[in-house]
Amino acid sequence: MLKLKHAIAVALTVVCGAASAVPVYVGSWTVDAGPSWTSVPLAYTGQEAAALLFGGSAAMYSISTIDSLAANIDNMAWVSTWGGACGTTFPCGTKVAEGYSVSTGGLYVTFGDTSAYVNDWATGSTYTNFAFAVPEPETYALMLAGLVAVGAVARRRRPSAQ
Repeated sequence: MLKLKHAIAVALTVVCGAASAVPVYVGSWTVDAGPSWTSVPLAYTGQEAAALLFGGSAAMYSISTIDSLAANIDNMAWVSTWGGACGTTFPCGTKVAEGYSVSTGGLYVTFGDTSAYVNDWATGSTYTNFAFAVPEPETYALMLAGLVAVGAVARRRRPSAQ
């Protein structure tokens, strides 16, 4: 019986460890869903915007400009650039690295500042960013250890059949 428990624990650890390496789609947003540039909003990288919208820290996200399939993650984000980076063409957005940022003191206020969450030049569904959470292996390991401990305590507390 003890060997069976160990085998189950090892199997669960392997399954959870393998699952943690796969990014999980959590949602999307259009760049222009953010606050209007006239209000001097904060400037966000793609990862920072995902953390703002879906919770957690920026580092736990991978961003894609392609679609909601994990296989297509390009680690890029659509941004709007204050003053427009496309001359007089409107609407206009630019693809940048998911962690890329140009801002003045964290604000979207100076010519050339970029943000992945601001209502300015990049408007419409063309400029959609897709967010994927990348679970940390440590989280799964701790959760699994807790479940095993709870199961062991519960088993010991059960009265034995006589």
